Amino acid sequence: MVLKAKNKETGVWRAVKVVKKSKLPDPDKFKSEFDILRQLDHPNIIKLFEVFEDKKYIYFIMEVCEGGELFERITEKGAFNEEEAKDAFNQIMKAIQYMHHNKICHRDMKPENLLFVKTGDSLLKLIDFGISKTYFDKSNADQTIKMKTRAGSLFYISPEVFDGDYDELCDIWSAGVILYIM
Repeated sequence: MVLKAKNKETGVWRAVKVVKKSKLPDPDKFKSEFDILRQLDHPNIIKLFEVFEDKKYIYFIMEVCEGGELFERITEKGAFNEEEAKDAFNQIMKAIQYMHHNKICHRDMKPENLLFVKTGDSLLKLIDFGISKTYFDKSNADQTIKMKTRAGSLFYISPEVFDGDYDELCDIWSAGVILYIM
């Protein structure tokens, strides 16, 4: 569940993602989501400000995006014109380039995980890093490792992910599918 909250001291609005601990199948995997988000600082990636926790819940304090999903906008329009598609795709690719430079693979690139900051605005933010993964060997940061887990959303997964032997380029495949849909 995502709520909107106002900081009483600053008056700034934030999105608060609330996750019930008892619903987490693997808390360690969930911890990796906010570890990854804490590393990222890019204009096309959702910004995580803080994480709080109590006995029952974990709270992610993030920037607010009120413009809706890319998926919704595609559905409303039927299709993007070439300029709109180019603008959106450039933003998607900049986010991917930044993640890959930081050795992070999103693994669930899809229009539902891209939010517009404001209604009528064209600025996109990549969200939902729940199945993201760092793909380097911790003993040798220059050495990348292949991923094996079949992860992602069915219509956007690259053939290599289905085979269970892939690298970060699976995000590029998914971005291409998004461009095709636009």
